[in-house]
Amino acid sequence: MQFQSPVLVGRSEETSALRAAVARAGQGRGGAVFLVGEPGIGKSRLASELAAHAADRGFRVLRGRASRAVPLRALCEAVLSAFRKAPDEQQLGAYLPVVLRMTPDAPAGVPDPAVVRAEAVLRLFTAEKTVVVLEDLHDADGETLAIVDYLLDNLAGEPVLLLATLRPHPDGAQRLADSAVARRVAFALRLTGLRDAEVAELACRLLGEPLPADVLAQLTKIADGVPFVVEELLNGDLRAVPPTVAAATLHRVDALGPACVALLEAAAIFGPVFPLDVVAAVAEVADATKLLQEAERAQLVHGDRFRHALTADAIRGRMTPTARASLARKAARTTEVLRPNELELVAELWEAAGDTAGAVHSLVRAGKHAAALGRFETAVELLERGQAMTSDPDLTADLLDALATVLPLAAVVVPADNGARAFALGERLQQALTAAGAEPGRRAAVRLAQARVAAVAGQWERGLDLIASAKETDAAVDVVKATLLFGLNQLDLLPKARELAERAAATGTPEIVCEALEVLTRCTRGQDLAEARQHVRRWQQVAEQHGLAAWRLRALLELGVADKYLSIDVTTLLAARRAALDAGAIVILIAADLHLASTYLVRGEYDEAARCGASAAEAAGKLGLDALQLLAVAVEAGIAAMHGRRKETDQALARLRENGGSEEIWSYSSAVCALMEERYDRALAEFEEVERAVTEPRILRGTFYQGPRLLVRVAHGLAGWPEYERLAESHLAQVLLHRVYLAWSRAVLLGRDGRADEAGEAAAEALELGTGLGLPRYLGLRLAGPAALADGWGDPLEWVREAEEYFHRLGVPAVAAACRAVLREAGAPRQRRWRDHDTVPAELRKLGVTVREHEVLRLVVDRYGNAEIAEQLFLSPRTVERHVASLKARTGRTTRADLISYARPLIGGSAPM
Repeated sequence: MQFQSPVLVGRSEETSALRAAVARAGQGRGGAVFLVGEPGIGKSRLASELAAHAADRGFRVLRGRASRAVPLRALCEAVLSAFRKAPDEQQLGAYLPVVLRMTPDAPAGVPDPAVVRAEAVLRLFTAEKTVVVLEDLHDADGETLAIVDYLLDNLAGEPVLLLATLRPHPDGAQRLADSAVARRVAFALRLTGLRDAEVAELACRLLGEPLPADVLAQLTKIADGVPFVVEELLNGDLRAVPPTVAAATLHRVDALGPACVALLEAAAIFGPVFPLDVVAAVAEVADATKLLQEAERAQLVHGDRFRHALTADAIRGRMTPTARASLARKAARTTEVLRPNELELVAELWEAAGDTAGAVHSLVRAGKHAAALGRFETAVELLERGQAMTSDPDLTADLLDALATVLPLAAVVVPADNGARAFALGERLQQALTAAGAEPGRRAAVRLAQARVAAVAGQWERGLDLIASAKETDAAVDVVKATLLFGLNQLDLLPKARELAERAAATGTPEIVCEALEVLTRCTRGQDLAEARQHVRRWQQVAEQHGLAAWRLRALLELGVADKYLSIDVTTLLAARRAALDAGAIVILIAADLHLASTYLVRGEYDEAARCGASAAEAAGKLGLDALQLLAVAVEAGIAAMHGRRKETDQALARLRENGGSEEIWSYSSAVCALMEERYDRALAEFEEVERAVTEPRILRGTFYQGPRLLVRVAHGLAGWPEYERLAESHLAQVLLHRVYLAWSRAVLLGRDGRADEAGEAAAEALELGTGLGLPRYLGLRLAGPAALADGWGDPLEWVREAEEYFHRLGVPAVAAACRAVLREAGAPRQRRWRDHDTVPAELRKLGVTVREHEVLRLVVDRYGNAEIAEQLFLSPRTVERHVASLKARTGRTTRADLISYARPLIGGSAPM
């Protein structure tokens, strides 16, 4: 008979503390507990008791066990157990693919920054009331510990209790626990041995009767209060208590049949947890499941793991070194066939077999695979473990080459440290190469990798210094140097950067071609957006053809940015956002939201801009992506500025300035707010601040201050044709936003020169270009109207009325009042206004339809022609035509019939004819 106590003995205080922690988690006050103790002290039993208690109270219980052979194993097991039922996709959102990429068979594709992976795990765990049990944290890899650390800081206020077991070793797990306790995000329970009375109680519960005093005395002496040892000894021969736990364990093993013993010996090679399919193949047994059940009845295993690590140690320990090595070698070969993605485990088995070359080759492959998944910490850990194994020059060279390929990833997935850790690794590599007397080519490869890190980290000069000795005959060298030269942002270096990128795009691997085309896109975007778009299209095709998921996403985002500049169209940006959402590419998703927010801001769709900006701000703030979070604050400042809300604008800009935000953004947003306050002197002063702040070459930028600055200066007689020509002949003239301002400025200058017909044509162009936009259209109407009145051209009264309606509806009283003053001075009849514009249906108001457009739309729905509408509303037919075009653009309709079908249910009208 085998014995295991049905009752947990001697842990009442610990049990009470853990149950209290579960109760707090149930109330939404989550946290973490570390169970610390020596092997066999009862950590796992106490954790199991807690898990059962939590499950009885409706908690989801997720479990995982750490393993040195399999990085992220504990968390992967917990994640997989969460997927036993369909995951809460709404809770996980874009993080669902990130969680799925943690599974062992995940393909390489989109690399995830460590903080993104940690946030994904957090969202999965917090989707419902959950207890997470992570056992043997002392065996965890650095990446697992980093994710656990992130969880610890984010469980307060969540219905989650994290329970981790570990041994009291001075390692990373213990340091993590000590730090968490110190900052009060967790508490630790340190388990000590049972007292003599508790050992007696445990023995009585195991046997069903008290032990004789002499046997109990011997048992107490040998067991030293360790519950597992008590159980193992009592499962042995009580007439002569075995002197060791190993003897007690092996006594039970030998009582089993030969096939079952062979299965257990094969399993022991893998350690406490074993893959049953591989073990069965190694042991060459027919019915492994039946044999496993036999071992479980003997209290040796539980499922696919030994009941305690000491059990596996005992079985493995009695084998001869030769037998262990032979079995490990067989296990390594079998695992390579049956579990080809578990390369870390294969390496561990080759190491146990004494085959250093096999272990190192597996670690190289494992490191590269981890790097492809964006697991930089794991990749470096695996490759440096291989370095510690061997001094063989060829093996060392392979490891160093693999480490060099991982280097740039360090700066990509750990952006917060500006590449410092990657540079440190590069220095260690150089020292190792020097010590090994490596050939110059290998050292050059590491320098190239370091230069890539510099490019990612924005340390352009440092990168060029590293790559200075490299010959420009290799596509990889060309593309890195091109990236670094472009990053210096010096116009005289752009031709050289472009030349190198073109050469790399012609001769490189698919990845290098994509990288080179990205550089070409950035080199040409400032001069020719259409050419830049062609480069992105080719980049997208190469990425799709070769299955380069991350490059495809980046290309799609870049296409969206090009369309943003060319047409203020969001279709491609929305497609990029959807693709990033589907792929769980969180950083690209945040970037897409920021570009969408700035585009909606230009379009005057402020609710959408606020929604996208808030989404980006929340995600970037959660992940500690400070630069992206500052851009979200800039969107917030822009929205407040467009509404003339000075206090909110200044508050947002103060946050930018305090955290290193651009002076350009500060001055531009403040200038726009001044325009909405009708404080043109201040606006011009702020624009001058922008001019002084921006000293580098003018590449396409997100703030777009040049167009409105020109128009304000022209309208106030401070600028003439020379200043207009400078902007019109610059690369900025290809941007739709600036084209609108340029057209308005040209109209005012032509009118001032007495060229009324040409001025009217320029104004018509501005109105057409500005259809569906916000500030570019209506600031133009506001400033061009008085100029047209003074110089006698265009349709100034209608323009000022439209501007007044827009700014009144937007809640910008200063500009609306200024427009009304212009109309009064011109002797125009007082504008008829429906109270609060309530007659414009809510859906149409949301689209930006003005009162005048609504008037036109009602007559369109009643099937009046443009001339008839013009007659009824005292407008020109051309003005009506512009209103109809604007209505089509706002509602997304392409024909008049579509517009009528869409609008009739909203505003009523005659029955269809």
